[in-house]
Amino acid sequence: MVFQNYAASPKSLARYGVIAIGGLVILSLLSGSGYTIDQKNIGVVTRFGAVSRTAGPGLHFKLPWIESVTEYSTAIQQVEIQKSEVFTADNQGVDVTMLVQFAVPDSDVRNLYEHVPYYERRIYTLANDRMKSAFGKRQVADVPRSRAQIEGEIKSDVAAQAMALYGIEVSEVQITDLDYTAAFRNAIDMMTKAKAEVTRSEQLRQKALIDAERQQIAARANADAAVAGAEGEARSIKARSEAEAAATRIKGEAEADAIRAQAAALGASPEYVSYTQAKRWDGKLPSTILGSQPMPMLNMSMGIRA
Repeated sequence: MVFQNYAASPKSLARYGVIAIGGLVILSLLSGSGYTIDQKNIGVVTRFGAVSRTAGPGLHFKLPWIESVTEYSTAIQQVEIQKSEVFTADNQGVDVTMLVQFAVPDSDVRNLYEHVPYYERRIYTLANDRMKSAFGKRQVADVPRSRAQIEGEIKSDVAAQAMALYGIEVSEVQITDLDYTAAFRNAIDMMTKAKAEVTRSEQLRQKALIDAERQQIAARANADAAVAGAEGEARSIKARSEAEAAATRIKGEAEADAIRAQAAALGASPEYVSYTQAKRWDGKLPSTILGSQPMPMLNMSMGIRA
């Protein structure tokens, strides 16, 4: 068997090279021309660095090597300011941690790309500045109870300026931590204890007032009861006295009537005395007569008239 050696001609090699390069170009074109934009994102398409257009969520195509795409989120974003030192009106330092939530409107993405490429830093700087201003208007002792008011003031200022300067919508400002100096914490502890003592003193005072009022009510009730008892006793004594007086009067009147009746009987009949003596005699003569006392005698022959 005879083997023959066939060498590729230069023309064939050149043709194969062109085919390979063409395939690579086609693959590169296919892979570099298509792109997708995620939901809640907006793409800024630039051509040689200049903004050409914006693209919403979905599949899109661009010119390979000529156009490029930069995505911007339109969802709620936030920046966190961590332990930024601020000073109050009475020159007390406070380390504040604060969150700022914001969103980029779809229509403002192109403006941000062209004029505010580092908008997160701008929001951070703006919020930090407004925070220092808000705390600088207040005494440190007023900060704890004014926390919500301070948040509202910072949000109002930041939202107005962020919209005017960058077209960004600020939706929330939240102070998550306040770290006071050791001297202020000691002062707060002392103030809290003093307030607790004042509250306790007030509670004791209120209790003393309530106890005094109860004692007053009890004393008044006892006095009223004593007065009522005394009045009842006086009325009872008066009633008894009046009853006794009435009985005495009736008895006297009866005795007077009896005396008058006896007098009338004596005047009408001289023999009434003898009749009375005979009525009271028990039928026995005295067994002993002392001295010169006369013997009692009864006139038995005297008729008694009915």
